[in-house]
Amino acid sequence: MEKQSDTDQQFIDRVLRHGHQADFAKLVDRYGGRLFAFIATMVTCREDVEELAQDCFVRAYRQLGQYDAQRSSFYTWLRSIAYRLCLDYIKRQPEVWLEADEQTLKAIPDEEADSVIDTDDDRRISLLTEAIHRLPPTERLLVQQHYFEVQPLTVISVITDTDAGTLATRLHRIRKKLYQYIIQKEHGR
Repeated sequence: MEKQSDTDQQFIDRVLRHGHQADFAKLVDRYGGRLFAFIATMVTCREDVEELAQDCFVRAYRQLGQYDAQRSSFYTWLRSIAYRLCLDYIKRQPEVWLEADEQTLKAIPDEEADSVIDTDDDRRISLLTEAIHRLPPTERLLVQQHYFEVQPLTVISVITDTDAGTLATRLHRIRKKLYQYIIQKEHGR
């Protein structure tokens, strides 16, 4: 029987001990919408997002005994499963993403690249949104989680199984890519 104060761990314990699938369904209800939104930051086709979310919950159910509450929250663990499923999905897609030359990126001053994120200019915000949607899905996810969902890099590092320092370096490079895209669009290129 669910109580208003049932924690994720209580649901998990009941599923693992007694096989109560209804308790897992409550976790699906609790996190389904958020997980769908998370996957949608990497995958644009709604049907594929739905299928990946379902696959994530199936995999989580099968691997529930491997969940470690000491390492992360249940939702963070779900996102790590979804992230790996999305990476597999993306590898099968023939899409072309926003890329940039490394030498060009190195030449962009950090202050200018940072100005792209910290803007109130409607035109730049529109271009920024456009540029973010053209990023490779893993980069788009990093931007979405860090800047829009305000997730610390330590949480994102658990989801992506990537060192937080590496993620900070990637964010730095991504800001420069976004800046380059916006400048090119503003100058009609």
